[in-house]
Amino acid sequence: MALLIRISFFLVLFSLIVSDRVGPWAAADASSVRNLGNYERIPLTSVSGPESLAFDAGGAGPYTGVSDGRVLRWEECSRRWVEYAVPTRDRNRTQCDGSAVPAVEDVCGRPLGIQFHRRTGKLYVADAYFGLLVVEPGGGAAARLSAGVEGQTFKLTNGVDVDQETGVVYFTDSSTRFQRREWMLSIATRDATGRWFMRYDPATKKTAVLLRGLQFPNGVAVSSGGDFVLVAETTKQRVLRFWVKGSKAGSSEVFAQLPWSPDNVKTNGEGEFWVAVTSTERNVVGMKLDGQGRTTQVLRRRSPSGTVSEVQEINGTLWLGSVESSFVAVYSRSSSYPFPSSPRSPSSSSLSPTSLRRSL
Repeated sequence: MALLIRISFFLVLFSLIVSDRVGPWAAADASSVRNLGNYERIPLTSVSGPESLAFDAGGAGPYTGVSDGRVLRWEECSRRWVEYAVPTRDRNRTQCDGSAVPAVEDVCGRPLGIQFHRRTGKLYVADAYFGLLVVEPGGGAAARLSAGVEGQTFKLTNGVDVDQETGVVYFTDSSTRFQRREWMLSIATRDATGRWFMRYDPATKKTAVLLRGLQFPNGVAVSSGGDFVLVAETTKQRVLRFWVKGSKAGSSEVFAQLPWSPDNVKTNGEGEFWVAVTSTERNVVGMKLDGQGRTTQVLRRRSPSGTVSEVQEINGTLWLGSVESSFVAVYSRSSSYPFPSSPRSPSSSSLSPTSLRRSL
C-alpha cells in the first residue's frame, strides 16, 4: 500500500509539472491538427516497451529495444520478431529473456534510443544502465563504447543519434542521481544533474560533454545537413538546438518551447522533426516542427492508451513507439495497408491476416 501511495503521489506531481505551462497550442490553426484514425499493431511477445525504432540501410525493420534488454528486429517474411542484439556477452538469459521487471534492468540492460550508421551498418544503442553501446553489422553481443565521462559513470543513458556523414554519435545521459526505473523521481524533483549532451567520436574513441545541467535531457536528432543537433529537455518542456557548424558552432539556444513534455525527437529527412510528447489534455502524442522550431502539425489520437515515446515518419507512414506498450503502432495514409511499398520500410505483407486494426 505504501508503494501504491508513493506511486500515486508522483503521478499527481508529474501531472502538475507537465501541465504548468500548457497554455495555448503552438499550432497555427485547427487545420494543423492531425487526428489519428485506424492503425496496425505489430505485437511483441512476452516483452514490452518498444521505446525507439530504427531501420537499417536496406529498409529492414523496425528494430527496437525492449524490456528484457534485447534489441529485436521485425522479420517481414516470417511475420515475427527475432533477436538481433544483447547488451553483454555474459547476460543471463534464464533471468532476463522475457522479463518486464524493472528491478532486474541493471542486470539485463534496458535499451532506449537506437540508431544505425547506414554507411557502416553499425547500430548504436543508448542503454539506460550500460551506457553507449555499438552492435556490429549482423547483430550479436554489443560492445561498450562509453560508460562514463569526466570520472563519473552514466546513470541513465537515454537518447542517441548519428551524423550520417561524419559518423559522430550524439547522446544523452538524463541524470547523475537517478536510474531509469526511478525516472519519475528525476522529473518530480526537477533534477538538473543530467550531463546531457555528449559527443562520441568513433575516430578518436573519446567522449566529450557539450552541454550539462539540463533537466532530464532526452531524445536527440541530428539535422539533415548535420549543421545542428536537437535535444529534448523533458522537464522544461522544450527542445534545444546545439550548433555543430557555422558561426554559431559550439553554442546552443532554445529551438522550441512546447506546451507539453517532449520525449524522442526524429527527423523526417525533409528538414522537419517529429517530437513525441506527454500531454495531460487533448490526447496529443506528437508535434511536427519545421527547421525554425515552428509547429506545423499536432498529432492527436481519439482516446488515451498509454504514452507515446517516439513518432517517426517514413514516406508518409507514422511509426509510434512506447516505453509502456506491448506493440509498435503503424499509421499510414491508406486505411487498407499499414506499410508503404518503399525500400525504407516493410511491405504490407509483413502483417499476418489476423492482425487487428484498432483505433488510437
